[in-house]
This record gives sequence, C-alpha cells and structure tokens, in this order.
Amino acid sequence: MIKIGKGLGDIAETTLRFFKQIGVEEVSMPTRWNENPGTGGTTRPFVPPTQTGPRGKQGGVWDEALLVRIREHIESFDLKPTVAGLGLSGNILMGQAGRDDDLDVVKANIEIAGRLGIQVLTYNFTALRPSEGYGGRMGEGRGSADLRDFDYDRIKDLPPLDSVGSHSHEEMWDRVTYFLEAVIPTAEQAGVKLAVHPNDPPVPVHRGVAQPMGDVEGMKRLIEVVDSPSNCIFFDTGVMTEKGADAVEMIRYFGSRNRIGTVHFRNVRVEVPRFKYVEVFHDEGDCDMFACMQAFHEVGYEGVIDPDHTPGVDGDTSDTRVGWAFAIGQMLAMRNAVER
Repeated sequence: MIKIGKGLGDIAETTLRFFKQIGVEEVSMPTRWNENPGTGGTTRPFVPPTQTGPRGKQGGVWDEALLVRIREHIESFDLKPTVAGLGLSGNILMGQAGRDDDLDVVKANIEIAGRLGIQVLTYNFTALRPSEGYGGRMGEGRGSADLRDFDYDRIKDLPPLDSVGSHSHEEMWDRVTYFLEAVIPTAEQAGVKLAVHPNDPPVPVHRGVAQPMGDVEGMKRLIEVVDSPSNCIFFDTGVMTEKGADAVEMIRYFGSRNRIGTVHFRNVRVEVPRFKYVEVFHDEGDCDMFACMQAFHEVGYEGVIDPDHTPGVDGDTSDTRVGWAFAIGQMLAMRNAVER
C-alpha cells in the first residue's frame, strides 16, 4: 500500500501530533534532535535564498544512539520513520581532495541507516542550485493565494561564482559515477535505497555549473550507471512536469524497473518547459495528479508519497500547516480511491 508521508524538520510533540492527526503515516526523520516547532528546515522562506555552493567537508558519522532516540520518539506518536536525508559534501560534488574520506563517512551513515530500519536515504547531486531564478507572485493564485514561480531569464546570463567555478556535464557525470560505484555496494549490503532528487529547477546549467539531473535522460542514465535496486530516484511529479515530461509515463518507466525510492507529490503550470513555470495547488496544474496516483498503484509502488511546496494561504502558520493539511487530505483521498 502506498504510504502518505511528510518530511520533518523538528520532532516537537505538537508537530508529530498534528501530522498524525491529518493522516500522515510515515515520515522522513531528521538526524538531529530538535523539539522546537517550525524550525530545522520546516519553516522555509517563500522564495529560497541565493545558493553559494556546497560546503567542502562531509559532516561526521551519525550518532547512532541519538538516531535510535529520534526514531523511538517519532514511533511513540504512531508515525513510522522510513526515510532520511543523506547530505553530500562539496568534496564529493566537486571532485575535490578529501572525497574518499568523505565517502567513508557516507558509507558509515548508510550502514547505520540499515541497522535502524531506515529504508531510503535521499540526496541531491548539484554543485549549485539555481534558486536565484525563483520569484513570488503574491496574491495571484486562486482566492489571492501566494504562488512561487521560476523564470530562467532572471539568471541565464549570470557569471560563475569564484567560490564554485564552472563544472561541465562530463565532469559532473564522472563524479556521479564515482559516487555510485563507491556507495551502492554498501547500500545493497545494508538493505537501503539511495534516491537522488532531480535538479530543481531543472535547467541545464546555472552560473557555469551543469545540472546532471536536470532532464529525463539524466534520470534514466543514473539508474543505468550502476544497475542495482539500491540505486533509485527521488521521483518528483512537479519536476517531471517542469521538464515537459509526462509524469504518468515516467512513473511507469521508473516504477516498472523498481527504481522509485520515494516521492514528492506536487503540481505546476508550465509556460516554457524547464525554464518558466508556476507552482500551484494539486488540483489546478498541468500534471494529472490522480492519474499519477493510479500509476503508482499500478506499478506496485509501496513507498512514501510526500507533499512538497505549498502555495501561501491566508492565515497559515509559519510552517504552512494549512497548506500541508490541504495537500495531504487530497493525497489521502486519491490514494484511498485507487487502492480500494
């Protein structure tokens, strides 16, 4: 059965009770103890801040005892933690000295995830996210809701950053391959799936930095670099639609190969594929969300489907609980309809 999920930035009692009350079943757990509601990434700026590139060195090996405490605390609210984030260092993403040591840390964290019963670890593989292209269409949505848009024209002529430099597609793919060949055997032994999120926004290049997961061909190529059930994608219905792809067709492509690790479920209206779009409510974009839910069911997907990004709603909390409740209510209805 498809699971309705939600990523957690904090594990405050009020947060966990709220998500349980509105129908969430499984969660993506944080790897740090944080009981301050609406913090730890839960409250995000409506328009993301400018990115300056990844940090150089990988953080340390996770505190396994702490993660057990976090897991047990979440489980005490009848929520099941099955996903977590696996951050990657600048050394890994940019092929710098020290990446082998950083990969050893990543492999140790994968092993810990396996022992804790975390089924999926998510990651991004980009040296610089094109967040400068986002903007706000305040009050322009349904009932004057606030919408977020992306327009590549805002950033297409920006120069490389001195702190990041230029990185070609060939260089980025060499690093992706090196990463996968190093860590997928560990993931297989640990019984963990690694799921890469597509580059979002899905432009080809930003400030001289190639975005290897910016198109459908890149996502298909990824699962072929190392052919393993542990080498998966983080499927995003919104990004697939932004790319100009048919999200339903892509669910069937990756799902029939058992290469969907976890899912972000959201909708957009596309003006120019890959380059200009608006993020909207589930029920008003270009993607047929119910058909997507049907396709997940048809391919036998049994993992988590998680809402991501929500338009701004009047009177909402700083951590957008009204938006999440609206999205999750729709997701539950669609999931129950296709499975019953």
